[in-house]
Amino acid sequence: MSYDSPRLPSITPAIKHLLILNAIVFAVNAALLGRLSSYVGEGGHWFSVSWDLMCEGYGVGALRLLSYQFTHSFADPWHFLGNMIVLFFMGTIAEARLGYRGTLKLYVAGGVAGALLHLALAAAQGYADVPLIGASGACYAFLVYAACRTPNAMVFNVLPLWTVAAVLVFIGVYSTFVELAAGYGSGVAHSAHLGGAAIGFAAFRHDMFVDWSDHAGVERSGPLTAMLDGFRARQERMRLAAESARSSRLDEILAKVKAEGLTALSSQERRFLEDASKRG
Repeated sequence: MSYDSPRLPSITPAIKHLLILNAIVFAVNAALLGRLSSYVGEGGHWFSVSWDLMCEGYGVGALRLLSYQFTHSFADPWHFLGNMIVLFFMGTIAEARLGYRGTLKLYVAGGVAGALLHLALAAAQGYADVPLIGASGACYAFLVYAACRTPNAMVFNVLPLWTVAAVLVFIGVYSTFVELAAGYGSGVAHSAHLGGAAIGFAAFRHDMFVDWSDHAGVERSGPLTAMLDGFRARQERMRLAAESARSSRLDEILAKVKAEGLTALSSQERRFLEDASKRG
């Protein structure tokens, strides 16, 4: 008797590098006693992002939209671990389609979208100065992308992936609604999750970020070539439709000739038959 035991997915290159980079930043933040993610003594929030922090350094602070995505509180390892688990499982599903560079682009885009949505809603509630950290926005982008790509993949052999993603996104929507209605105070940036989720859905729906050079034998045409190919395809469909219509018309006329003779044909039918003969 033999059976296949559950197997972890093979880690893909981009996800491996993202996991390593997140782990390095987490370790450095721990060594610096949290200065990358929080305020300590005379400094801190080095990698965090907020409206105020982005305005630092004559615009250089905008780089925090990237750095915050790799930064987690060293005092909350479970947040870091949870994000890395999602990144590992969902990211490997996404990278099979996106390729190496496309996976990195989705990570960054999901994180940036999550930050901007969160910062906009936080500012509207008077919390523009609250710093944001974590890879949750990017992870939600991968979660939704993977759920769209393999919706029936089973999670723990209990629930299909699309159900898990739908529940988590619903929680994010409801929690954001509660924050807008009652005030921000949970410490969890639910709106950042939604921003990442929206990018993940859009990326799958519109084939965004796909690194076509990573797919052997498959290349995406440029815009002009794609437009010309589409025009030629339409022309070919029209030609085939016309050919089919002529063939059907010819069959009708020949059947009429067989049943009633040539004299029964109208002048229009005679011309059609003559043109068909010339076409061979």
